Amino acid sequence: MPTVTFQNENVKVDVPEGTSLRKAAQQAGVSVYGGVNKLLNCRGFGLCGSDKVTITPDTCVSKQSFFEKLQFGAGSKTRLACQAKITGDVTVNTALAMEYGVEMQENLKFVALAGVFGILTLGAVVFMVFEMVGNPLF
Repeated sequence: MPTVTFQNENVKVDVPEGTSLRKAAQQAGVSVYGGVNKLLNCRGFGLCGSDKVTITPDTCVSKQSFFEKLQFGAGSKTRLACQAKITGDVTVNTALAMEYGVEMQENLKFVALAGVFGILTLGAVVFMVFEMVGNPLF
C-alpha cells in the first residue's frame, strides 16, 4: 500500500493503490481546500480547481486528467487532488490550495460588496423611471 505524506501538515497515511489524493486527505484528516473553498467546491469532480496541490514524485500518480490539462496545461507540476490517483509513495504540498482559498475569500468579499451596490443602483434606476413616468413609488 502506498504511503501519502502531507508535507505541510506532517501527516502520513497508507492508502490502497488507485485512491484519489482527495480521498487520502480525507482519510488522514487533512483538508485540501483552503478558506471558503471548504464549502464552495465541486466535491471531487475536477470542475472547480480549488484543490490545487503539488506532488513529488510525479511518476507515482496517474496522468493528468482532461480537466487538469484544461486548467494548468499539459505537463504542469500542479495537480488537482480529486483527479490524481496514487500509484506509489508520494509527498504532497497543499500550500497552493491554501493560497487559492485566501484568494477566493477576498474575491467573495468583493462580489458581495459589488452585489450590494448593484442592488442599490438597480433600486435607484427603478425609482427614477417611476418618477419620470409620473407614477411616483412614494
